[in-house]
Amino acid sequence: MVTKGHEGKLKGRPKGYHDIDGQSVFLGKAAPRGAQQTVFTDVKVRFSKSATGRLLVNKNADLVLDDGARRLIVKNKAHPLDVGYDDVQRLVFDLTTHMRGGGGGGLLGAAIASRLATDHWCYLEYKGTDGSAQPFLLKVPDESSANLIEKMKGLFDSKVEIAAYVEQDSVIEKETLKDAKSKHVVRLDKQNHPIPDLRADKALVVVVCPALKPEHVGISGHFKFHANDRVVAVNEEGPYSFVHMDPGEYVLASQAENASGFRMTLEAGKDYYFMQNMFMGMMNPKTTLTRHSKELVMYEVNGSYYSDWKPK
Repeated sequence: MVTKGHEGKLKGRPKGYHDIDGQSVFLGKAAPRGAQQTVFTDVKVRFSKSATGRLLVNKNADLVLDDGARRLIVKNKAHPLDVGYDDVQRLVFDLTTHMRGGGGGGLLGAAIASRLATDHWCYLEYKGTDGSAQPFLLKVPDESSANLIEKMKGLFDSKVEIAAYVEQDSVIEKETLKDAKSKHVVRLDKQNHPIPDLRADKALVVVVCPALKPEHVGISGHFKFHANDRVVAVNEEGPYSFVHMDPGEYVLASQAENASGFRMTLEAGKDYYFMQNMFMGMMNPKTTLTRHSKELVMYEVNGSYYSDWKPK
């Protein structure tokens, strides 16, 4: 974190250098050749809020890439990280869009919430002290994301992956969904946490509906997940579901006040990961369905409750 009173531009230095506690540091974008540190400010770290609490929170952090010491450092009091470059095993960049989580009540609150928030996620795995792969998730500001990706590619080369899928959400008329009027009961299972398994003869579909804030979990309406003519999963804001499906071609759709989805082919023995994103509607939340990396969705799953649902 930049300490107030210690930040200032150095005369004769290229644009972007700052003096922090007497050290020349390049802030917010990939450092020029010769710089020892690159610091990305206004990053957020996403983690479970306590040792016993599963739900995820976002907290402000600084990401420091120290080329001199060859260490990746995340500065956050509650959830820090300090790991050598050689121990970084994977980096996956993914993108999500949803309505903003703040704003309070009234017209001003509604106006803030109706604006879209785009999240640039950096999922990384590093080798823990016991040799196992440990996950860590960062949210990067829009203005820094391209520079961070460029910097990470330079440092970690083939370990960097960019999540990109051909499926694009499109408007689906709810009336065309044969199971649109079905009713369901949803219970959040806070004790059991089943992990989806891959089966050779089925396609695995995992879908999570991320909560805008931990206190919002379970208070919204239902988000139905359709596969062709039937609902195969139901979430509320916060939980996750999964289903094993026969291989074939499907119209997959997320339904709330509206419906959104796409057509795709599911193959046996393969897994597919989706988010039911939340947006502001007239009376109830709206939704879009988007496909994402296994790493991002499963990180959210591990920080979510299981949706134990059934037809009403």
